[in-house]
Order: sequence, then C-alpha cells, then structure tokens
Amino acid sequence: MKSKGTYKVKVTVGDATVEVEGAESGVVKIVDALADVLRGSRKSPSFSIPGPVVSPQSPPARSVPLDIRAFFEEKSPSTDVEAAAVAAYYYKYLAPEDERREAINPTILHDAFRLARRPLPKVARFTLQNARNAGYLDASGESGHFRLNAVGYNLVEHTLGGSKEVTKGKRKKKRKPRKQAS
Repeated sequence: MKSKGTYKVKVTVGDATVEVEGAESGVVKIVDALADVLRGSRKSPSFSIPGPVVSPQSPPARSVPLDIRAFFEEKSPSTDVEAAAVAAYYYKYLAPEDERREAINPTILHDAFRLARRPLPKVARFTLQNARNAGYLDASGESGHFRLNAVGYNLVEHTLGGSKEVTKGKRKKKRKPRKQAS
C-alpha cells in the first residue's frame, strides 16, 4: 500500500497561529475541529492534538509569501484606489521579508502596478491621496508616504476577491395597486 505524504497547515486567527503537520487524515480532522470552534460551537476537539505549535504573532494573512501579481488577480480590485490598498496590504503582510514595509509611496505603488501587470495610474501620488480620502490609507510621517489603516485592511481582507454575491443596483419600487373606477 502506497503511503500518503506528510501535510503541513498553518492557520492564523487574530494573534494566534496553529501549525499542524502529519498524515492527511489527521490534519483534516484537526482543521475541521478548528473550523467548528471558529464557527461558534466553542467546544474543544474530542481528540488529542499531538504537538501543534501555537504562538502569538502579528497577523500575516498567509504563511507563504505570495507573488504580487497573483495577489492582485485574487483580490481583483476594480479601481486604482482599491488597488492602492491592495498594494499597501501586500507590502505590509505578504511580501518577502526583505521587501516588507509599513508605508508605500508613489514609486512603490508604480512598481506594484507594473509587477501586477495592471495599467499604471496617471499620477501615482494622486492615486494614493484618493485612497487616503476614501479612508483606506493614512498619511505616514514622511511626505508622500501612506500606510494601510483598519478600513483598508478590512477592504482587502474581507471585501475584495472571492465571490461577489452582493450586487449594487437600484431596487424596484413596489407599485401601489390602482384604484378601480366605480
């Protein structure tokens, strides 16, 4: 019988990180139990977890650095302002360690758009200012530098990407029934 490989999963929720490594069936059971706990059942798993590592950490969204182009494709921002928030998020949480930064400037935004193969903004400085005006970024101490704030984080983490089931549009007004002529 052919042996299945070892699987490794890292789950980050808030400040806690859980790493699980082992056979596929064991890893699936542990991840399912964690999902149940996070959904609100709040019951502890009924099996023992042999040696998962739990450590508080700053909240990276992913354990493996993701290519900026793939991240832009995943989040698919519809405007340059949203794309500026995506770029700031990427450079703060997902970029390789040596490329991470707290704030972005017009040059970094320009490079992010180029690397993501997105059409370049006409004036990157104005795009960053518009993202600040939209509430996604805050001005940092340095002139022309902007950092992601909680609104921008929530936009990228929870709103962009995935299925867009909520559609914006006008609702039809219900018509009042006509009075019949007597």
